[in-house]
Amino acid sequence: MDRDKPCPYILFMINKIIYRFNQFWFGMSARYTKADEAFARTYLNIEESSLFNQLPGFEKKHAVVVARKMLALARLHPELDQNKLVKLGLLHDIGKVAEKNSVLTKSILVIIRFFLPWLYDRLADSGETHSFFRRFYIHKHHGAVGAQLLEKIGETSEILSIIAKHDPRIEPFGPEDPLELKLLQQADSTY
Repeated sequence: MDRDKPCPYILFMINKIIYRFNQFWFGMSARYTKADEAFARTYLNIEESSLFNQLPGFEKKHAVVVARKMLALARLHPELDQNKLVKLGLLHDIGKVAEKNSVLTKSILVIIRFFLPWLYDRLADSGETHSFFRRFYIHKHHGAVGAQLLEKIGETSEILSIIAKHDPRIEPFGPEDPLELKLLQQADSTY
């Protein structure tokens, strides 16, 4: 091994740290604008909008960014329903309405998940029954929590299943999964 070249693992970790820092900076500086609000209103019905508007501004901004990426991906896949793709982008993190996080508390959750995944998983598992750790449980399982919330307002089963499975750390994409899920995971992989 060439001693002048850094270890691939170190480069991987440096890239992950830079990505997380950029994600944090985006959350701190992003503003949910009137144009974003109009965009979301175009694709969401009243019940969906009511849930969506319970998200903090930084989460709504993230959802709009993902939805716009989904719209761009829809142009590459004309066989897919453009409105459904955008709706998936807007609603994919709707389960986070139950977290009540700020950018700082979300950052702490992400840091723990990234640097201490065993602790994150343990706290998330405890959060299913212990209210003090509930935030970890919801953060880890926000896809399933979101699907439950959306089911209560009559969302289609196809949207529910994709939202429930959208986090590849919980359930990786499989060959039987719809293309919309893969596109959502791709669009959601950046801030």
